[in-house]
Amino acid sequence: MIINIVNKILSLLGLVYILVSSIVMSLVAIIAMLIFGKQVFHKLARIWAKQILWAFRIKLDVVGNENLSLSESYIFCSNHSSMLDIPVLQAGLKHGFRIIYKKELEKIPIFGWGLKLSPYISILRQNARDSMAGIETAVEAISTGESVVIFPEGTRSNDGKLQAFKRGAFLLAARSKKPIVPVTIIGSSKLLPNKKFLSGPGKIKIIINNPIIYTGEGKQDEMKLMEKIHNIISFNLQ
Repeated sequence: MIINIVNKILSLLGLVYILVSSIVMSLVAIIAMLIFGKQVFHKLARIWAKQILWAFRIKLDVVGNENLSLSESYIFCSNHSSMLDIPVLQAGLKHGFRIIYKKELEKIPIFGWGLKLSPYISILRQNARDSMAGIETAVEAISTGESVVIFPEGTRSNDGKLQAFKRGAFLLAARSKKPIVPVTIIGSSKLLPNKKFLSGPGKIKIIINNPIIYTGEGKQDEMKLMEKIHNIISFNLQ
């Protein structure tokens, strides 16, 4: 009983710290990008991510970074069931990367302003033309040596279970000819479920599978790749 009360108090203090830290880091990122350029954003985002994990007393266990080459760029394809997922990936993956995010996030004061200035890629999910423009931007980024993170479910899962995938990540793999890496986040939905704001202490695990090189052509082969990635992540979640 006492331990639960203490954990709730610490979690609340952690949330306050995160809110203040997010505002401060967003302002720092905006100023830094205006002075030094967009390339500093991911380094600052990684610092912010580690602060979040520290504040919520979350330990991160990463398995599979040895499967990747730091000289290669990848399409990281991850499940998504918690607001913790993005800082978990920022803290856990050794590669710098861009994230494809929904444009509505840019409306958040200060945080959204920094996101809009960042090299991350915004899309309007309900607008097919805008979504394709986002894919083209991602293809260009990968062609210049940058990695991209995409959540093929399209939105966070409400119950932590893996949802059906949308085609975007696999169209990106086909267009860019870059390896696609299945990434499984385990435990984030338990610590911070969708539509919740307080996280308890705990452990989150990231499993990074071997890169898969897409050699197919056309929609049918893209769908086979989509099924293969879905099966890998689903197996890891069991």
